[in-house]
Amino acid sequence: MPDISISLVPGSAPRQLSAAELAAVRDSRRRPRRTQFDYLHARRVVDDLAARLRRVEQPVRDALDVWCGSRPYEDLLPAGVRWTGFDVPDNPYGVADVVSAEFLPFEDASFDVVLCVEAFQWVRDPRHAVAEFRRVLRPGGTAIVTLPYAYEYDRTNFERRYTGNELVELFDGWDAVELSENGGRGVAWAVLTGSMLDHAVGRGRVAHAAWPLLAATYATINAVGTVLAWVEDRHGPGSVAFPMNLMVAARRPAGG
Repeated sequence: MPDISISLVPGSAPRQLSAAELAAVRDSRRRPRRTQFDYLHARRVVDDLAARLRRVEQPVRDALDVWCGSRPYEDLLPAGVRWTGFDVPDNPYGVADVVSAEFLPFEDASFDVVLCVEAFQWVRDPRHAVAEFRRVLRPGGTAIVTLPYAYEYDRTNFERRYTGNELVELFDGWDAVELSENGGRGVAWAVLTGSMLDHAVGRGRVAHAAWPLLAATYATINAVGTVLAWVEDRHGPGSVAFPMNLMVAARRPAGG
């Protein structure tokens, strides 16, 4: 997911990331380390996204990454797929192919896959956004949206939280609508505990000498969270959920 401590909201103007910073953000999303406070969250997003992309039925020639951030997930589809990264003006990453304040300024039926990874929570009009996903997809094409549920947010930005039922409802009229929970209470506990520590020590301002101890603490929290997640999975999902993250995938009907 894009580093959501950096605003993607139009109108803000964060500084541009350097090449080294961009590579670090991309790597933390695509290949998260156990010493990251949000390791389990990022790991589940990558694993579940990769698994869902492998099950896309229609051959993929063109893919769109909506609010693409650092573009960490492009290798999850086969080589040769034409990726288009879309982002808002003044985004800090500088790697989008198309930058616009207009949402999805693309021709109808241009893509076989549309991804919106850890960014849909910033959409102000979700029904319009889903309609735009459908418009730019080719018949039979797949939209995949992931977004956080149990995660911090920035009070200065507009941001939503959705339940699984709300997400599924947004894709009413689509085919093969699937909802997945990317981690439950164990993952959420680890991420929230790590986030509290991250803020307590001052995000990004840890003395070099103190980093090994902090990294070991994060790794321990993630190990405990992994065990808690395993225990929760053994008991089954039940009717009450506290997911770390949600993912919905849906296919545009072949008839339109």
